[in-house]
Order: sequence, then structure tokens, then C-alpha cells
Amino acid sequence: MRASDIGIARVIHAPATLSVRDAASLMRRQQVGCLVVSRELPSGPVPVGMVTDRDLVTEAIAAARDLDRTTLGEVMSAPLAVCPADATLAEVVGILRGSGVRRLPLVDGDGRLVGLVSADDVLVALNELLGRLAEAMMVEPLLDRSYT
Repeated sequence: MRASDIGIARVIHAPATLSVRDAASLMRRQQVGCLVVSRELPSGPVPVGMVTDRDLVTEAIAAARDLDRTTLGEVMSAPLAVCPADATLAEVVGILRGSGVRRLPLVDGDGRLVGLVSADDVLVALNELLGRLAEAMMVEPLLDRSYT
């Protein structure tokens, strides 16, 4: 199982120049809790930061910043931890643990944004794998039992 198998491909991203108010509006419209802050290249977006709904509250609203003048670049978390799209489940866990974040942008070999994986995605995948293992263990004893 790879990061791209458990993450999502539809990632809402925005430039660092976007105002906090516009970012909050975008997040509401798209019904997402985070935005990947990206730099647009001809080959596609490259992630440079992350902004969560919590960041907007703590770094902009609670700090009494001007929401129309404050940009994502001013409140985003950076430097950004990213994950290769072809990373194994164990590698994803290692990156999440090492970086202390709950969401990781997935990047291709050229560093372009191709998805997003979260700690919740990892838990769902692990649960699925454990369920498969439990099923396999339930069937195996039946096959080994002798019938007289």
C-alpha cells in the first residue's frame, strides 16, 4: 500500500499571496480544513506551506490581524514536510511522526503536488489491513482442522 493509494488526489491549493479572508472563503466553499500553499510552475503547483482552519483562528483572527491584508504566506506553516506519492505506509507514518503534523502533501519525483495524505487516512488503511489479517486467521484454522 502506497501513500497515493490511501490519500486523496483532489487537493485545494492557493498562492501565498491570497488573503486570509479569501482563503477562509475558499475553504468554506470547498468544505476543507486545510489549504496547501503552493507556488505555480508551468509543470504544476509545488507545495511551499500549509494553512489549516486552526492556523486561521490562532494566527490571524485571535491575533487581531487585518484579514484582508494578511496573506497566507504570513500565517502558513513552513518549512513544509512533504511525502513522496510512492512512499510505503511505514514511510508515511515515519514522516508524520518525525514532522509532528497530521497532513502531508504528496509530491511526485519533480516535487509537484499530486495529493494529500492524513493521519486519519493512515488509520483507515491500517484498520483495513488488520481486518484482512483477522479474516485470514479465522479461515486458516478451519483449513487445518481434521474432520473425523
